[in-house]
Amino acid sequence: MNRTRKKYIPDLKEFMALCASNYAKLSRLVDSVELEVGQGFNLEIDKQPNLSISLEQKSKHTATYKLLQDEKTISLKRQYLVRMYHDAKVAEVLSGLNQGMLPPVYPYPNKLMKQPDEKIQLNRFLSEWLSFCLEFGQPHSLDRTQLVFFD
Repeated sequence: MNRTRKKYIPDLKEFMALCASNYAKLSRLVDSVELEVGQGFNLEIDKQPNLSISLEQKSKHTATYKLLQDEKTISLKRQYLVRMYHDAKVAEVLSGLNQGMLPPVYPYPNKLMKQPDEKIQLNRFLSEWLSFCLEFGQPHSLDRTQLVFFD
């Protein structure tokens, strides 16, 4: 039996649709707040870890945000670096799970035990996480009096 593994080829159409969806969701969370580089805010979600969003970099066509979910009671800390491309209206995870920059595709097998489609998996998780925050964090009703800013 020939057990050759097919090379993973990312589905660019699916990836771009996911990134467009992430852009729309993240925009709903951050557009109600005007942030300067280095500033951020906490989004409180009932009975769940808070989401901290900070603006790390901003230019004419891009903005890079750090999203941090920190739950001290169970030692959970998820941190993602997400870049929004305003001209293309897409947002993608640049790094996640407290690791360095993500390559488009991991070779398989690899020493880190990463899946070939790790990048799209993290973008899918971001999509689900942002949907949860939008549903239960009620960002559309946020105003500056409800936000906790940090520098």
